[in-house]
Amino acid sequence: MRHSALLLAGSLGLILAPNAFASDRPDPGKLTTRCLDAAAKKYDVKNDYIQLQPIQAADSGSGYSIAGTADAGMDGKKNFSCQFDKKGKLANLVPEGK
Repeated sequence: MRHSALLLAGSLGLILAPNAFASDRPDPGKLTTRCLDAAAKKYDVKNDYIQLQPIQAADSGSGYSIAGTADAGMDGKKNFSCQFDKKGKLANLVPEGK
């Protein structure tokens, strides 16, 4: 009886463990919103004038990035990327090109 209880507890631990790792991932909607807000502020445009690409995991596994373009009117289109750490905190907004 004692052995089967330990086996059951061990099995439950294995079942619950993947869910703990999944909850460590940041919410994609929050990453998108943070990126939109940061780009809108930087380029002085409304969120409607920003287009974002899908979220990409960094090659090194150290975080995430989102590429985007802001339509700044007469100033032209500005390409950028939002870089996040692995917990989903916005680390940097990097202008691309000029």
